[in-house]
Amino acid sequence: MSLRGVEVITHGVGPYRHMPADVAVQGLAQDVITLTVGVPFLLLALMSARRGARAGHLAVIGAVAYLFVQYFMYLGMGTYNELFLVWVALVLISSQALVRLLLSVPASAFAVESISPRRRRYVGGFLLANGGLIALLWLQVIVPPLLDGALYPAGLAHFTTMIVQGFDLALFLPASLIAGWAYLKRRALGDLLAPVYAVFVSLQMLALLAKLLWMSVIGVSAGPALIVIPVLLCGAIAAATLSLLPHRGARLY
Repeated sequence: MSLRGVEVITHGVGPYRHMPADVAVQGLAQDVITLTVGVPFLLLALMSARRGARAGHLAVIGAVAYLFVQYFMYLGMGTYNELFLVWVALVLISSQALVRLLLSVPASAFAVESISPRRRRYVGGFLLANGGLIALLWLQVIVPPLLDGALYPAGLAHFTTMIVQGFDLALFLPASLIAGWAYLKRRALGDLLAPVYAVFVSLQMLALLAKLLWMSVIGVSAGPALIVIPVLLCGAIAAATLSLLPHRGARLY
């Protein structure tokens, strides 16, 4: 029983044993995607980047960003367990790698003048839509309880705050909006950030879809997210492909 008088059914086993059952399976689903898709993708992109490929460099940054965000969230949301120091190490390594990769080459090196307006509209528009739709999805959870006086959103269980929603709204969704706007405006920063963010979103949406499917298996309703997330996944893969193609064959060194 939580301090707010809500009955919480915990997962009961493994590192996520103290998490609510419907949240623990989300962590398990994300771990599966990370190990089977995220890490292999990172290694393949790294092989390409080490050969000097510009597209490989961008793909590596996107994959590292995915790992950073995942374990950054775990540190804030996962209840304390035997993996805590492992998560600390992963956040330390991935954050340092992300900063170094972003600063290792000036944004001007990724500027591409030959990108068609149609391609820019799609990629930039998708990133703007992604940031806007997810923000609206989270605000739909947060705002109604504030207006009706209930304060605490449904599903808060025994957590202290809306961690994922807070970090998304404050940090990660604004990055999607900035990348999309800069890409539409033909800024060099956009040519760097848009493919990176599109790769990150592709991996993240795949993990989110796995979470929703696992939740459905245990009988938890995913709501409108079960429609929104697959659409965003397809859009993200298309955006990543279209934004990386202009860099194919180009070399950084």
